[in-house]
Amino acid sequence: MAFKFPLAAVLKYREEIEKREERALECRREIVVGLEARLAEVRSDRSRTLLDREVSLKRGALGDDLHYLIEQQQYLEKLEQQLRREVAAALVEFDKQMKVFMAARQKREILDELKIAQKDKYEEKQERREQMLIDEMFSARLHRDT
Repeated sequence: MAFKFPLAAVLKYREEIEKREERALECRREIVVGLEARLAEVRSDRSRTLLDREVSLKRGALGDDLHYLIEQQQYLEKLEQQLRREVAAALVEFDKQMKVFMAARQKREILDELKIAQKDKYEEKQERREQMLIDEMFSARLHRDT
């Protein structure tokens, strides 16, 4: 008779929950990475715009050109601030999802450990039964031969 874990359905359900939470965690991680990449891009654009403004000042650029560069700089500063807030919020959501995922993993691991313990106990019983049969066969053979 093969080992049957009585909570197999519950374990499978816990595994599915863990996988779902892991996918949700991965989605949140991708959001954070995307926002951080966009933030780095905006910072780079901001630096480039600042450099362009300084070069334009040295060359004696027209007022319209300088005005455009200043507006561009201000826009990029606001965008950077907004992205920083979004990154911070995304990190909070990531941390929350990490806790949910870890709780799901822990619940699944508890059932895994229970399954292993029950299987070990089952195998131990099976080995004892087999040994008892061998002992009985040996004893019967010994009595028959005498």
